[in-house]
Amino acid sequence: MNIKNKLKSVIPGIILFTVVQTARAQDMGSHELPVPKSITLGEKLSDSYSKQLIHTARLFYAFWNTGDPQFARAALADNFKDNTLPKGRSQGVTGVLFASKNFRTIIPDLKCSIEDLLISKDKIVARLVFTGHYTGSFKGQKPTGKPISFFAIDILHIKGGRIYEDWHLEDNLSFLQQIDVVKL
Repeated sequence: MNIKNKLKSVIPGIILFTVVQTARAQDMGSHELPVPKSITLGEKLSDSYSKQLIHTARLFYAFWNTGDPQFARAALADNFKDNTLPKGRSQGVTGVLFASKNFRTIIPDLKCSIEDLLISKDKIVARLVFTGHYTGSFKGQKPTGKPISFFAIDILHIKGGRIYEDWHLEDNLSFLQQIDVVKL
């Protein structure tokens, strides 16, 4: 293997290590922003641009981690569009705030961790894990206090440091089984 090929195989790891360390160092000043466990960067992304994308994702997932609307408003563009919008929910920041509020009535201690961020140009694919306890209310059903854990996948489209559209898929079957709504 020549030196050029060796560098090609080593550089992505160096970039990943640097990005994760930078994110962790920045986290000390913003303790509520979740730190991704893994970040994979596409080719030809500048350091400052990739940091901006990561920061935007961290703001968005800080919202899902805390329920604090300030994070959603900072991360989402005014014309934000949810491409996988559930029936009956409004578009924009209002719809996202509504979804979080309603979900937190079921799982008040909801937490969101970022397991993976895959970054390419102006898009981020995130693999997330949501956890908490079923201590709230859901359709008149008595809460069990059971722990819940389910995954989600998001594709975020970012421009100017704000998310202007997304696609998402949550493991709703696992969630509904854990709160005893669906039995298989």
